[in-house]
Amino acid sequence: MAWRLYSLDLSRLEGTAGEVLSGAPEGAEEGYPASFQPLEEPWEARRADPVPWPEPLYFVDGRERGEAVLSDGRRLALLGCVAAGAVVYQQGHMRLLETRVRRVGVGLEEALRLGELVYEPLPLEGPPSPGDVLTALQEGLRKARTLLEEKLAGALAGGLLVVDGPVRLRRQGPVLGYIKTHWARYLPEDREALLSTLKPGERTPMFRVRRKGQELASWYLRLPLTPEGVRPPESGLLRVETPLQGDFGALADLSLSLFPALASHPVKDPRAPQNLLPVGGLERELSRRMGSREVVARILARHQDSLSADLGGG
Repeated sequence: MAWRLYSLDLSRLEGTAGEVLSGAPEGAEEGYPASFQPLEEPWEARRADPVPWPEPLYFVDGRERGEAVLSDGRRLALLGCVAAGAVVYQQGHMRLLETRVRRVGVGLEEALRLGELVYEPLPLEGPPSPGDVLTALQEGLRKARTLLEEKLAGALAGGLLVVDGPVRLRRQGPVLGYIKTHWARYLPEDREALLSTLKPGERTPMFRVRRKGQELASWYLRLPLTPEGVRPPESGLLRVETPLQGDFGALADLSLSLFPALASHPVKDPRAPQNLLPVGGLERELSRRMGSREVVARILARHQDSLSADLGGG
């Protein structure tokens, strides 16, 4: 059977698993710790003397976007775009290093060319159950983005790497991951009470996190907040993590010099202050290089009648 355009409006799929396609929480956390293990005592707010930033200092982030769903009457496939980029701080300046953009067809076994758009095939790993098809398609898109980020990060030599989200990639040098939204609970109630009392520039003691074979040190820190407005308790709160190796304690103290200085302002970024300035700029550049969603939708709609003829072309 030939592939046909099933939907350009991914939001219409909500109620099945379409919510996943139209915007899963960015950097959502994975799982809960089996037990709480502090790495520092006593359990109280900690500050640190300012220290200079290491150079080179890299920031890596990626984006993913579902663009259309195809159907051949029996199966679904997801056309999407993934992008990753790196920014470096060196000699007192931030500059864009590199960006990479790919279009992929999750669930396709051959390349699909539609006008100037070419989607690389990305077969699913095993047949998903009927109720999890859309979730599996989105997971495939997310894996494509993660792979692009890992390849880009693997080419960055020396220095410190900062990633937006949990630390999933392996690297020879030091790496810090920061999480902006807090879906998982990592602290027992009596320890969690410290979070609401943290002042800007303070952090919790470190604690151990285990995830998929990784041993990590993690801590929460508070970013500076503008004086105006009513905010929820988690405003300005980051959870930071780093592999449990080397001088991870020095990285925890360094984070208090690094992250507060890079906090964004709500006038320029609605996700302020958690969306760090270099990452916000990188996200905007990646969005520009991925192309306008509206333009892509018009191209796909224009070529919907030639899907079967173009499948495998290119």
